[in-house]
Amino acid sequence: MALRELIKDAHDSAENHPFVKKLFAGQITKEEYGDFLFNQKHCYATLEQRAEDLGLLDDILNIKRTTKIAQDLRDLNRDKSRQHLHMSTMAYCEYVKTCSKEQLLAHIYVRHFGDMYGGAMISKKVPGLGRMYEFKDKEGLKTKVRAILNDDMADEANACFEFAIRLFEELA
Repeated sequence: MALRELIKDAHDSAENHPFVKKLFAGQITKEEYGDFLFNQKHCYATLEQRAEDLGLLDDILNIKRTTKIAQDLRDLNRDKSRQHLHMSTMAYCEYVKTCSKEQLLAHIYVRHFGDMYGGAMISKKVPGLGRMYEFKDKEGLKTKVRAILNDDMADEANACFEFAIRLFEELA
């Protein structure tokens, strides 16, 4: 069974969460989106730094999102005193700091591919420019990442979805 099928239930749970539905429907406020982005920035910064430290991003540097998320946050002109780091984000960041290359790859697959695929729709519905959903050489990135994925990553990909759903709960 392919990795995509092994994580289908978790993917569907995340995609059908009320917060995500609100995001896809374009009903998210600037403040809600800013809170989401602020937490995403921390998750991605930790994930990408750990992946870079382990040499995982050498061939896929274009996949990095942290700088684009920071640009999106600046575009929103949010009051920095209202930024709130959620418990799920803190737990995720601590978890990722201990992940192996293979585990990190599962997280990159879930998070970055999610942004790559769903981002085309989401970017048109959110306040601001939605830069975090813009990828250079999407096809090349997909090919490179898929070449190093395997079905044994399903448990870790499902764990990544669990962290994401916990954040959606806190944001709802």
